Amino acid sequence: MNKLVLVGVVLLLLSVNPITEELEFRVALVYMLSHYSLVSSGFLIGFALLRSSWYNLIVGAVPIAFWHLPFPFALGASFLLFRVMTDVSLFLGGLLVGSTIHSVPQWVKITLLSLYMLGDTVLSVIFIIADPLYSQKDFHFLLYPPSSLPIVGVAMILVMNVVVAIVVYLSFKSILRWESED
Repeated sequence: MNKLVLVGVVLLLLSVNPITEELEFRVALVYMLSHYSLVSSGFLIGFALLRSSWYNLIVGAVPIAFWHLPFPFALGASFLLFRVMTDVSLFLGGLLVGSTIHSVPQWVKITLLSLYMLGDTVLSVIFIIADPLYSQKDFHFLLYPPSSLPIVGVAMILVMNVVVAIVVYLSFKSILRWESED
């Protein structure tokens, strides 16, 4: 089995299991880390196994962005039906985005990374300042108090830095391999 597929399956299993799913209702950090895991698993599997047109990049990015808006975020964190919809669409969104990476030019890849970093940074700051927009203060059915959000924001920044470090490493590795062939 391809290493990327194996890592994708492991990430998927870490996210979609009874223990994680139960924790996600009560612990905002687990909920957000699960989002990273689901999108990443789909991305890795899509990148390794599929090839699709550039427009699937947009189709895949829509559910990823949608579930991070305040109301959909709260619904997915609070109700099982919405959690299932969130999990499936985040995984499939990642799958579609990953499947397009082979067919888009370099500037699109850089733009995609930049937009991810921008969105992640904005959401991280919202969490770090404990804005009630993503808490039980604004959505009474949500179990996350504002005080639980700053650690989520910090974790998001750490994950984003790991993603950027991996991208930089792979880029340099590719450049060095390309130059050694000349």
